[in-house]
Amino acid sequence: MILITRPKEQSRDLLLNLNIQGFQTFQESFYSIKYYKNKITYNENNYYIFASLHSVKSLILSKQINKFYQAKILVIGPKVKKALKELGCKKIIKTFKDSNDLIIFIKKLKIKDAKFVYLGSTIVNNIFFQKMNKYGLDVERKVIYKTAPRVKLTKNLIKKIKLNEIRAVLFYSQLATETFLKLLSTHKIKLAKVKVKFFCISSRVAKPLRVNKLKFTYVADKPEEKGMIKLIKEELKIT
Repeated sequence: MILITRPKEQSRDLLLNLNIQGFQTFQESFYSIKYYKNKITYNENNYYIFASLHSVKSLILSKQINKFYQAKILVIGPKVKKALKELGCKKIIKTFKDSNDLIIFIKKLKIKDAKFVYLGSTIVNNIFFQKMNKYGLDVERKVIYKTAPRVKLTKNLIKKIKLNEIRAVLFYSQLATETFLKLLSTHKIKLAKVKVKFFCISSRVAKPLRVNKLKFTYVADKPEEKGMIKLIKEELKIT
């Protein structure tokens, strides 16, 4: 059985895809989202960075997405791009696979006095902001939703882990990885005798697992869902 640690609304297509291919799955999100309604000031000269679907949803719920129909937008992830285009955002400059590619592109822009506004969560990739500051790039962080880690595992999941029913775990964020490890410790659950395989969307997401010397940790060759599914099929011997 494969444990999927993403929120249910983001896991529907993945669950369906894996189930069709014969995999048993169990979904339990390791964090929750609370959307803020704080006002975002729009400036036509700024570049706006959307790094997740939650940023898009927050602006929809706060009825501010219309401000960005003509905004200069930089996007991380094809799903975020698709959502913005469907809402009517017309100036999506470029879509990136991850924040590293985004920084490389921004450095190459060489636009004098350009300002970038990052629309995101209370929990962010600090390395991204450190690199932006290192290169002297003007970036402002706007928090428009809160990400809260789970504080305990459900009884159902604990039972499945202890009965060795969970043979693989999927991670799409470093927060989920760190929370999983913390909750295993809280519930005094050890995985040493069980060859659980951990599939991660990126090396950054996999880092806490490798620090804890969990041997069967794998990273998708591309930070996207197709890459994850390919990795799962290869490592779980499904063709």
